[in-house]
Amino acid sequence: MIKVMKQYAVVVFDGECSFCNGWIDFLLRFDRKEVFRFAARQSETGAAFASQSGLPPGGTGSIIVVEDQRIRLRSDAVLRMLTLLGLPFSVLGIFRLVPAALRDFVYDVIARNRKRWFGKTIQCRVPAPSELHRFI
Repeated sequence: MIKVMKQYAVVVFDGECSFCNGWIDFLLRFDRKEVFRFAARQSETGAAFASQSGLPPGGTGSIIVVEDQRIRLRSDAVLRMLTLLGLPFSVLGIFRLVPAALRDFVYDVIARNRKRWFGKTIQCRVPAPSELHRFI
């Protein structure tokens, strides 16, 4: 099992998805406490986290958040990331009151169509030099 340092939440994302890369840009911009570390699912580390989460090697379109050895997927992962960002984003945690089946249905619709709607990149995201310490 891959160990995650307690103070970090690792976000495993699809490095070839424009929508996912936009989400990572958003997190990098608003994560002022630097609680997130990132791994593209196509990387060795990202593939290990995905495998550990029980996802198939090709992935399922789910973003993964690993924190304190707890693995969150789909809408739970998104809501946890927003909570960790703090105010004003943590207010969206109210959506935990919505049944997970409904939240995950909406998540799955977006996940299934994300590359068609937002495009696909030719290669995984390359971090800027100032971001390198955030990618594992």
